[in-house]
Amino acid sequence: MKLFNSKKLFLLFLYFIPSSILSTLMYNQYDPMAYHTIYGINKTYKKQDSKFQASINLSPFYQHASYAKDGDGNRVPEGDMSGWWNLFGLFYGVTGNEIKAAPTTKTFVLNGAVPNIPNAATQSSYPKLTDAWRVLDKQNGDVVKVPDDYNLTNDIDFNYTDPTQFDSNTFRKFMPKTYVDYEKFGVRTQINFNFDIGLGINLKGGLVDYKQVPIFENYEGFTPFWPPEDAPAEKNDSYIYKYLRRPDVMEDILGEVGLDISRRQETTLEDTHIEVYFQLPFEVMDNDDEHVLTFVPYLAAGIWLPTGKEKNQDAAFSIPTGNDGFWGITVDGQLNFDIPGSMLFGFGGGVAYYFDRNLDDYRVASHEYQQTIFPWKAKINKEPGLLWNFNATVKAIEFIDNFSAYMDFIYLRHNRDTITMREDDSSRNEYFVPKINEENSKWWATMFQGGVEYKFSPGIQMGLGFQTHLSGRRVYRNTTILGTMSFVF
Repeated sequence: MKLFNSKKLFLLFLYFIPSSILSTLMYNQYDPMAYHTIYGINKTYKKQDSKFQASINLSPFYQHASYAKDGDGNRVPEGDMSGWWNLFGLFYGVTGNEIKAAPTTKTFVLNGAVPNIPNAATQSSYPKLTDAWRVLDKQNGDVVKVPDDYNLTNDIDFNYTDPTQFDSNTFRKFMPKTYVDYEKFGVRTQINFNFDIGLGINLKGGLVDYKQVPIFENYEGFTPFWPPEDAPAEKNDSYIYKYLRRPDVMEDILGEVGLDISRRQETTLEDTHIEVYFQLPFEVMDNDDEHVLTFVPYLAAGIWLPTGKEKNQDAAFSIPTGNDGFWGITVDGQLNFDIPGSMLFGFGGGVAYYFDRNLDDYRVASHEYQQTIFPWKAKINKEPGLLWNFNATVKAIEFIDNFSAYMDFIYLRHNRDTITMREDDSSRNEYFVPKINEENSKWWATMFQGGVEYKFSPGIQMGLGFQTHLSGRRVYRNTTILGTMSFVF
């Protein structure tokens, strides 16, 4: 890790200040603000009578996604969050070398100036890719034998594998709309240690089970027929369904580039967040020496530990259950205004910074028209962009006997990642276009969350809360329902 540039030293300095707020920003487009208790961000002051207080919060939750937002802010199927699946992009490569596609289970071999591409000589290595390429781009013809005994003559020219012929609006309708049935549930925990001097320590983590089931549907205006009654004697757009869009054929083709598109379900830990926070209340009195306001600055610094699971590069519907394997530090703050016997208002924000990592076998675009699915993997260095947020909080403590409630509005944004190629043979770095991956890494969201709590006794409280998506770019439109049981000692 490159620890000694000025930006990192500055953030490390902030981290060691013994003050912090409760921030749970995550480097995760699928669940960007981890929801650990019904009090959400929970950067607000709560007076305690004892010199030391500890609490344990157990929060079972359920999360479901309804569509996603793409880079233009359009509502799209969850699988199209980073763009529609351009299967034609599997055949695009570097001009002059024409790296059309290659199985990622094989070594990245260029054989001098000639890449390892699907053709008649290598057909046995990846027959589905080769068959699709030869049919769609009229390769090696007199007569090309294709599955199910259909013959195509070399008079048929589809031109779908030539990037100079690519037109996004025209080609898009032939590709799938990729819906995903997404669910996540589990238990999140939060442990607090509070001292009456305003200093505290907070620990958060979770155990989750997530499921992603793909549902591939046709785009508007494309109704392919299957099976064809006869081999087409001229260009017929619907015939590409046989080679790219039949679920079994698409699964086989992507399998040859090492990408599993089957459903994904995993039970695993989430990342762990540890932070130190400090709050210092100031009572404001009126002219009659009556207490009318408590002003409470609230500061915190924390660290993310990568105890969760990373996204599997060879499973299209794998997702991270934390910060995708990256270590991070958080710095947050809030100004709170507590009106005695009434409401508490707070305004704050924070940042999360993640250290770079060297990654092997990372899928990187090899052509500017590729999107969502990339056939090649390579060695890279990745530094996540800065993640930051602003929030506004309203909280009513025991507005009715033993009942408390809160609301949070959150805006969060993730800046562009920086990806540097680090192939052993430096000439191979030129075959990749990491700026495509970098562009897909930018996202933002606005969220709303709220909850209510009932105090059974000073030591036991129970509550119910929710978190929902309002708007954003390249994020899931999630709704989370969460219950919390708190034990205070």
